[in-house]
Amino acid sequence: MTVFDSLLTALERAADHNRDDAVAPAAVLWPDEKREWERLVPRLRVLVPHFLVLGQYELASRTGPAIWLRCVLAGKVPAVTWQSGTVPIIYLPGVSRATLRATEDCPNELKPLAELQYRGVFWSQSNGKDWTITAYLQTNHGGLQLKIAKDQATASATRRALEKLMELPVAELRAKSASGELNSHYFHLLISDDPVDDLLSWLADREAARQRMEHDRWEALCSDCLKNYGFDPKSDGPLVGAEHLGLQTKTAWKTAWNRFASAPSRYSGLIEQLRRAKPKEKGGPLFNQPEEFWPQDNEAAEADLREGLRQIGEPRMKHGLNTDKEIKEGGGSTSDPCFIRFSSVAEARKRLHELEERHKQRRGWVWARMKLAPLADALEHLAKLAESTRTPLAGATIGDMARLYTEAGWRADAAALDAVAAVSSAPDRDVVSAAVAQVYSPWLRDAAELFQERAMHEPLPGRTFARLSEVPSGTCLLFADGLRYDLAQKVKAALEAKQIVVQLKHQFVALPSVTPTAKPAVSPVADKLTGTAAGEEFRPCLAADQKELTIERFRNLLAADGYQVLGVSDHGEPAGRAWTEFGDVDKTGHEKGVGLARRIPELVASLVERVESLLSAGWREVRIVTDHGWLLVPKGLPKTDLPKYLTATRWGRCAVVKPAATVDLPCFAWFWSDDVRIACPPGIDSFIAGKEYGHGGLSLQECWCRSLRFRLERSRQFLRESSRSNGRVYGVESGWKGALRTAR
Repeated sequence: MTVFDSLLTALERAADHNRDDAVAPAAVLWPDEKREWERLVPRLRVLVPHFLVLGQYELASRTGPAIWLRCVLAGKVPAVTWQSGTVPIIYLPGVSRATLRATEDCPNELKPLAELQYRGVFWSQSNGKDWTITAYLQTNHGGLQLKIAKDQATASATRRALEKLMELPVAELRAKSASGELNSHYFHLLISDDPVDDLLSWLADREAARQRMEHDRWEALCSDCLKNYGFDPKSDGPLVGAEHLGLQTKTAWKTAWNRFASAPSRYSGLIEQLRRAKPKEKGGPLFNQPEEFWPQDNEAAEADLREGLRQIGEPRMKHGLNTDKEIKEGGGSTSDPCFIRFSSVAEARKRLHELEERHKQRRGWVWARMKLAPLADALEHLAKLAESTRTPLAGATIGDMARLYTEAGWRADAAALDAVAAVSSAPDRDVVSAAVAQVYSPWLRDAAELFQERAMHEPLPGRTFARLSEVPSGTCLLFADGLRYDLAQKVKAALEAKQIVVQLKHQFVALPSVTPTAKPAVSPVADKLTGTAAGEEFRPCLAADQKELTIERFRNLLAADGYQVLGVSDHGEPAGRAWTEFGDVDKTGHEKGVGLARRIPELVASLVERVESLLSAGWREVRIVTDHGWLLVPKGLPKTDLPKYLTATRWGRCAVVKPAATVDLPCFAWFWSDDVRIACPPGIDSFIAGKEYGHGGLSLQECWCRSLRFRLERSRQFLRESSRSNGRVYGVESGWKGALRTAR
């Protein structure tokens, strides 16, 4: 982590809050009376879309007076937006925290921001003072805990070396600090011994760089450029220099490019210079292939890729008509069943691999590191999806299908999510979603239909199959609602990377695969529950008095069985047993649909952090259990009709069929009562139109899950998978009908 990374992290943490009992702050206020941090503003603008600056109005740089900033926060400036749920950062150059807090004496031009001290939070020191560069480097409370010489010369040197200082690894600074105080000499060396940085800074912003350079330093740069670069800054100017940089006319320019590519946001002004400096092309496109050095080449390649993906997912008539205009003139709709996609699934896979070969090099370009090649990033996952879906999820038995899914099939689900998560703009989301739907949906549908067919002849395990093994003292059960198999893989990988040992168990969920039915089935009080009628919520009832299982009654059962019921941030008494919950995955899926994909990294990180905190609190074992997986299909799940008069209750992927009703759909018994018949739509269909996210039906994605046990010790008995897995299924406890056994 660099100093700049730590600064971004500190700004993000300033907005942390307990989502259960507090609303998010309206903004993070960053006062900087002495303007020490101001030189970082251009870089922060590039990397942080929610970074706002108090100053003279300039829409392009997200800068404006206090009243304009209030309008931005209120959502009244359509041109300035950021991802939902993000807390904006307002940088206040020349303004101190004390000035804003003195409401009555606050200058009139700042008064629109004064009330934000109550709805927002300050990023300032624990003593209430503004962060200076020196304070941030040396303080133990929110800073980097470095030993810095306490003299004016050092303070001045840190300000001059700010940009270079931001690129240094924190670990390197701490190592140097441990051997003695960092003084002005150390920070001056950061400034004066880097002519490549001087050159790039001057090319990026001639006026600002020249003002920072002393006369001798400027003359040294000019001399070095003439000698090593074949370029005279005094007479040629930045545009000629940018052309040399892009053309790589000398070896020295290659070194300069590598420096730019390693920290492009530091030289953000150079991007526009490169755009303007590109020489006029000679010949046609066949003779001018895209090059990394020119930003417009990357933009043109992204546009080309966008068109290629659009064609893969474009609707076309099965016979005759070819264009959308002709389709509409013929009286049809591109959503009608008589239309197919532009390509067959096999052709779509082939086309994705062709696009991948053409564009994969761009993921190593500087523009990808600046998040300016999102489609190239998404294409990596689309190519993996195309490859994963070549192999159908087949099998003669339910167990065979589960084994194939465990070994490789889940990777298709992960690739589909990662592809959608890689893009954020609406045009990019549309073409990526359409491409995903083209290759993923048929594979998913075929697997679900076969799984349903197999399940009709080989029903999934019911109540006789225990879904929770014995829970010893010192164990905390962490219920993660909707932790699908591929997400469990991400959690496993993240915790194994932290040297936390993982033991696995695979199992089928209770049916239907909805929380009110399947959550109690994986709880330690499952034996105290039964079912009579599924009702509108698919809830079981208490075996003792037939009362419906509510949240309060569920918690009372747990408490009566000796379990502590912990809140989302509680740790309880590690000597006993506990139950706690993490419900954000399923909640986000229902609320955001395909938007869940972009939230996966955050949700996985939060779950990993919860496991770590419980283990650190003293629990010997943390066991993640889940109730169901889910289907997530960009462009929506297909619709299947089921008349309401045939059902007692109906959700998207399941419905309770009335006793005397006849339905031509896959049916199965309710987990809690064999007398209740549940119907699910065929394949990946939904009874409710317009749903991208759903569960409750019969598919491996919904019904085949894994639980995970975590321990801090590295004992041999918990190393079965990490030492032998090699991509196969291991560590399966008491499998269903022997369908899955530990591989030899």
